[in-house]
Amino acid sequence: MGEANVNSDIPFLTGDELILWNAGLEDFDHGRYWHAHEDWEDLWNAHKRRSAPTTEILFVQGMIQTAALLLNHERKKERGVKNLTVKVNAKLAGWGCVWGIDVSKHLQAMDSFGLDAGLWSLDAQAYTLERCSGREVQD
Repeated sequence: MGEANVNSDIPFLTGDELILWNAGLEDFDHGRYWHAHEDWEDLWNAHKRRSAPTTEILFVQGMIQTAALLLNHERKKERGVKNLTVKVNAKLAGWGCVWGIDVSKHLQAMDSFGLDAGLWSLDAQAYTLERCSGREVQD
């Protein structure tokens, strides 16, 4: 995985986009992965409508896919978990702290869930997104 580098300058969210992000975080941290997926899909569409930079659009898409990965893990869908692990890595590698989330640690956790496909020893409901500290935190 790459360093937390080039993508660290992502601007903070405001307005409706911030509301959608925070709603997705709330749902995600309470194990409501389908709802987090839906919240973040609305955020993704908002980014596309305003022609946000491609890196931001792909970041949001990667977060949507992490919600889908955990939903597939709960449903014991091995192929879905493995496929989404690859997609999530492609979109989230290289990010550090974005909108209050430690993406590097999150990606490590998603890799663990990917490796657990077929074993089903991890509990997706026990997972919450690790938050950042410092200036990168989104209020």
